[in-house]
Amino acid sequence: MHEAESRTPRAEFTLTRHVAAPPSLVWDAFTIPARFARWFGPRGTTTTVLSHDLRPGGMLHYRMGMPGGGGGMYGRLVYRELTAPSRLVWVSSFADEQGAVIRAPFFDGLFPLEMLTTITLQPDCAGTSIALHWTPLEATPAEHRTVADNTASFHGGWTGSFDQLDQFLAEG
Repeated sequence: MHEAESRTPRAEFTLTRHVAAPPSLVWDAFTIPARFARWFGPRGTTTTVLSHDLRPGGMLHYRMGMPGGGGGMYGRLVYRELTAPSRLVWVSSFADEQGAVIRAPFFDGLFPLEMLTTITLQPDCAGTSIALHWTPLEATPAEHRTVADNTASFHGGWTGSFDQLDQFLAEG
């Protein structure tokens, strides 16, 4: 390993959000496909759940349609841990139509193939605090740099998703 590579920081992204709903309803929004599809994805996208197997080792495969109907992309979540209603851990990846892992269709091929996603739900006096922790798995130094250099974009995407989650939960 080169000296410059050994100094490359491990990229991590975290975000905390409060929603005015109990952890059990937030859990359902993450784990029931019809509910997940109503809020997941950056603002303006539409999510369609193609398959879902809620168990450790199971997978959620989805298609995300882009605003204005232009194109789309696929993704998948492979569950590692499900502790209702307080903790979800999954590995997220871009995918093809069949659910096989592929390189991100952007970032010049330098986005990690897999990101470990940990969601923690904590009750508080007025609802639930959601903590998101997102980190690359088995990534190269260049992939870590791509994640580190794009935290503003990730913040915008996850904030947009959580805004939609908040709206979905408020609608009941």
